[in-house]
Amino acid sequence: MTRSAVVIEDDDDLRSLLSQTLEQHGFAVHAFPDGPAGVDAVRHLRPDLTTVDVKLDGIDGFEAVRRIRAFHDGYVLIISAVDDETATVEGFRSGADDYVIKPWRPYELRARIDALMRRPRTLQSPENVSGGWLEAGGLRLSPGSRRVELDGRALDLTRSEFDVLQALMQRPGDVVEKAWIALMLRRQSGVHGEHVSPHDLHAVEVHLMNLRRKLGDDGRTGRWIETVRGIGYRFARRD
Repeated sequence: MTRSAVVIEDDDDLRSLLSQTLEQHGFAVHAFPDGPAGVDAVRHLRPDLTTVDVKLDGIDGFEAVRRIRAFHDGYVLIISAVDDETATVEGFRSGADDYVIKPWRPYELRARIDALMRRPRTLQSPENVSGGWLEAGGLRLSPGSRRVELDGRALDLTRSEFDVLQALMQRPGDVVEKAWIALMLRRQSGVHGEHVSPHDLHAVEVHLMNLRRKLGDDGRTGRWIETVRGIGYRFARRD
């Protein structure tokens, strides 16, 4: 089955180049020059992948991603020339799965897209749940249904946040290296010989920051997730 993509990019040349790159990678591409038109297209087309520029007419890319996340769980990739920490953090907070800096290289972009699309995309219904829940105090995670509950309340986590939390809960008390998490999110099975860029490590930090916020963990007391300085993170229950 042909995969579909929506490209939201205001620059004509870049929109054409990105569309061509995705088409060569097997996507049926629908391209739009501004935020509102792109969001409407995602609403009607329900694409497998959406790429979003930050600087758009009508609404900026961050707002476009937030609106998309209100109704669609497909993969969202921000591709932007804005290369600073504030923009990257805002991109992940808005709901993007990855943040790529322009100018991008076609092979790297395709590799990132392939890594995204190997992650589970949709939630399974309760009757399809396989295996039990991971539990720690009032925190419960179901790997089968990809649901998380805290004190009986369902948490709305992104795919990356869920994957990070599951990896930590499956190894309670163990230190999980930040580089391993970065590779895990790229679905490379924690092969430490693979290159991990500063951008990859920063993305992990942003995911952990957002995850802690949703867990009500301020990061200082570390009720659920502790930072092991210079190494990574540890899941530790605090009753």
